Amino acid sequence: MTEEKTSRRQDCILNAVAEALSEYDYDQLTIEDIAARAGVGKSTIYRWWKHKSDLVLDTFRRHTASVFEMDLQQSLACNLKQQLFKLSVALNHPIGRALLVVMANHRELAGEFFKHYLLPRREETYALITLAIQRGEIRADYRFDLLLDSIYAPIHYQTIFFNTMPDEVYIGALVDLALAPVLLMPTSAVES
Repeated sequence: MTEEKTSRRQDCILNAVAEALSEYDYDQLTIEDIAARAGVGKSTIYRWWKHKSDLVLDTFRRHTASVFEMDLQQSLACNLKQQLFKLSVALNHPIGRALLVVMANHRELAGEFFKHYLLPRREETYALITLAIQRGEIRADYRFDLLLDSIYAPIHYQTIFFNTMPDEVYIGALVDLALAPVLLMPTSAVES
């Protein structure tokens, strides 16, 4: 099978997963249904994915491939607000909701997802923090790991426990609160 044909088949399968998740929850998702929707055999799916949870992870990656790009011309506050809102939207999408179920039920996959998907995004945010320090937006002597945990955790908390999507006002207030101890200039001056 050519690489192009393999890629097309994988795209069809991941599209079928997204389509199925728009109709029902992760618990009802079956390999049989995905195969039927994609027009492939179950063995074709199992050639690339061991379990439906793997399919959900890859579908989420594909769904959010270009969503979390940073804009280095913008301030740290502006970038964090944009990223958190995009994360909120992604987690509240049916694919994101399925991903949360996978993370809760499959610790090993959750670890792999963190290592190969979330950790690189966190490292990009650290690069943005370094740039903000160099620009004089924020002070350098701070536990930025705690800052990042304190802004990402409420998004997950709101999504998982309250089943709500944090809006831009909530996210703006959250970022302003988290950055207040480290800002060297007022938020309004940083964002302009």
